[in-house]
This record gives sequence, C-alpha cells and structure tokens, in this order.
Amino acid sequence: EKFDVIVLDALDPEDDAEIADKLYTDDAFLTALYRSMSDDGVLIIQVGTAPSIHDPRADLGVYARREKMFKLLEDHSETAAMFVYEESHSRFYEPQSFLVVCKSNDCRKRWYAQPDEIDFAIYERIRDTESSEPALALFDGSTQRSYQIPPRAWETVYCRREPEPFECAYRGLDLTKEIHYFHGSDEEENSFEIKVTKSPSGKDETRVYAATDINKGDYIMASDLAASFTVSDESLDNLKKNAEIVGTGRLTVIEDLLEYIDRHGHRSVASGSSTNYVEVGGSFMIRRTNNEAEVNVGKWMPNHPSGKIPFYSPVYERRMRSFDVFLVATRDIEEGEEIVKPVNLWA
Repeated sequence: EKFDVIVLDALDPEDDAEIADKLYTDDAFLTALYRSMSDDGVLIIQVGTAPSIHDPRADLGVYARREKMFKLLEDHSETAAMFVYEESHSRFYEPQSFLVVCKSNDCRKRWYAQPDEIDFAIYERIRDTESSEPALALFDGSTQRSYQIPPRAWETVYCRREPEPFECAYRGLDLTKEIHYFHGSDEEENSFEIKVTKSPSGKDETRVYAATDINKGDYIMASDLAASFTVSDESLDNLKKNAEIVGTGRLTVIEDLLEYIDRHGHRSVASGSSTNYVEVGGSFMIRRTNNEAEVNVGKWMPNHPSGKIPFYSPVYERRMRSFDVFLVATRDIEEGEEIVKPVNLWA
C-alpha cells in the first residue's frame, strides 16, 4: 500500500540515541520511506530545535545528524522539493522545526497557495467533530502563509556550508551598485529616455535609451520591476474561459489583458510554481532581441551553475520574487545607448 503522507516524529535528530542514526542518517531507511509513498506523496519530518543565526556550520555542531539527513534527501533521486518551517505551538520551550519533502513538483504550487485558497480547501475537506469544536485549533490559510518563507537563521546556517552555495552571494541587492530609475516625464531624475521610432514596416516602435552612463551590474528600473503584479496559472485559465463564453460578445478588455500578459509576463523560475509575473512599469518598453551582440541587460540572479534550482535552498525560498524580477546591466552602457534585453530572458 502506498501512502500520500508519512509523518516522522519519533525524536529530535540531535538526541543522543542510537535509533536516531537509523531514523535520520540511514539512506536505506529513507529510501524505504520514499518507496512507501505515492507518486505525489509528502514526507513530513520533525527535525528538532529551530536553529539560531549564531549556530556554527551545521555539520560541525549538535545538529550534524540533521544536516546529514538534509543532504541525503537533497541528493535522493526521488526528491522534487524540500521546505522547512518552524512552529512555536509544540509545547516545548523553543520553537520546533519541521521539514516537508515532496516527490512531485506539484507540491510547490500547493505549498505557496494563497491564504484564501487554503481556507477554501479546508472548508471543502475538513470533517465535523462530534464535539462541534473546530478540528484545527491552530492552522488556517494565514498560518500556512507564515510557513512559506523560512526564518533567516535557516538561510544563515545554510550559507555556512563549505563550499558556500552559489546563491548565497545574492542575499540582498549589492549596495555598491547604483539603481537607475525611470520617472516618466521627470527628465532631471530619469536615468532613461523613451523614444518612438519607425520600424522597417513603418509602424511606431517604443524604445528605451540610457540618459546617463550605466555601469555593469547596476540595477535597471528596480522599482518598476518590483511593482510587477502576479497572476496564477489558474487565474489565467479562468480569464481565457471567460473570454470564450458564447453570447457575451467580444470581451475586449479581457482579451487585451491576456494579450498583454502573454507579451510582458513570465513564469517564475521556480520549477513547479504556478506564479507568473507581469511587468507594468517602464521596463515593459525595453526592446527584446535574439541578437546577443545587442543585449546589455539580464537577470540579476544568473542561472544556477548546475542548470537547475537546488531542491533545498532557504536562499531561493526567501528571495524568489527578487530573483524572478530584477534586472542588471550585463556590461557598461553609455549615455544614449539603447537598452536591450534577450527574448529568452526568463527561460
């Protein structure tokens, strides 16, 4: 029989007990758990006392057993996603931490569901109790929202690994770099100029030019990109279905919105995510090209050297939105030069 959910809550991995090695560092035991799970099964593990930002490198301290288990799971062929969260209502003196391990990328979409989605799912699936008391005393959609961003200490300890994980170099914008803003018609404050030119076919084209020198690594229209709105795959599907309803006439507003999203939106780089980001500031006017020689801006967060995002990374989980939207100059850009981004920027 396959299980959709397995909960491992025998003892803390830091406990000085022989069985702890079997539970937390035995690869054969962990593989047996995977084999007992359905294709989209979820494994929840109680992983002991929450870390502190003052903790040493995880494999050297009292949580070495927990770190070994994390790395076994990260390297396991059936792992698709890993999330860590803390809970202070466990009747211990300190918050306890828990690890969620998924066999399917679909788990990511459910983990990052909005509070209203979670509340609706609870309403549909929860059972009444004989006492008429709520079956869930502490959990609801807002509680799940609080789990979605791991506490800073997990990121800090993770980045003490040796060698330091690649993404740890991107824990916040580089304060030595300048942010170049687009302020509309305010020429004195603008780092960019908008010009309308004629295409070879005679159509008007809007293009963006540098109004000042921009150094490699400087941020391009960061405030505009931070204002990008998000829309889920489910919302897009609903909009498309609404536009297809017979008898309502041509729904120009919805059709135009869908066309705009298709043109200026992109999916999150997180595998399994259903989130799409849509540019609404001046950045949407930047021309795109397949000619790499013309390109002078790119993603702030480069693609991971491995070619994929790690299954477990508190850095990515904490900072995914920033990685999904911010752009930087990929080389020095001179005043008067056109700003150009690649067609496959977010691929």
